[in-house]
Amino acid sequence: MQSGSEPKQPQLWCGPLPGCSADRLASLLSAQELAWGEALPQRRRLIFWQTRAVVRQQLAAWLGCTPEAVPLLAPPAHYPQLAAGWGYVSWSHSGEQLLLGWSPQPVGVDLEPADRPIRADSLWRRLCPGEPPPAALADAVLQRWVALEALTKRRCSSIAVELGRWSWQLEQGRAVHRGDQHNVDVVAQRHHLQQRSWWLGWSGGAMPAVAPEEGG
Repeated sequence: MQSGSEPKQPQLWCGPLPGCSADRLASLLSAQELAWGEALPQRRRLIFWQTRAVVRQQLAAWLGCTPEAVPLLAPPAHYPQLAAGWGYVSWSHSGEQLLLGWSPQPVGVDLEPADRPIRADSLWRRLCPGEPPPAALADAVLQRWVALEALTKRRCSSIAVELGRWSWQLEQGRAVHRGDQHNVDVVAQRHHLQQRSWWLGWSGGAMPAVAPEEGG
């Protein structure tokens, strides 16, 4: 890695997107990120810029450099990348909340509110074909969904490819492919953050503690 004081262990942060003005955000972003944002619809543009501003600030703190020096490549609708030697990054946002993960190895993260309305029956059949549904169905579906999203991001794959192809053994921190039976480590945990309950997914080794400190 090329930075001065990089972390040796994976990092995980969760917090709100900033309420900055576009001018303030512009000072934190690359010229390419500004151009990508300008091409998006107004609502998506602001979230795009807010997300990358937070990501640059947090990665800078972890990697020991300035936000503008973070070698981040994250165009719209593509998986984010860091330059070779700088580790791997993944993030997820739900509303105004952002979950950001960094690791020296490939990593994927996902975030969903625990009270999100879902069509639990139909999602269960697609996530876990042939398996009987548990009593606490909505929680089971959201837990497996964040696990699927995290695993998919780590593999730089797609939900269309991965949906229904994994047997979830989350008590053991893994998923087993229904075809070739290979294992992938994945964690899905419920956390209380910013006065709300969330499901967090992590794939990429042991899940680190969430910073800042959890409330509740």
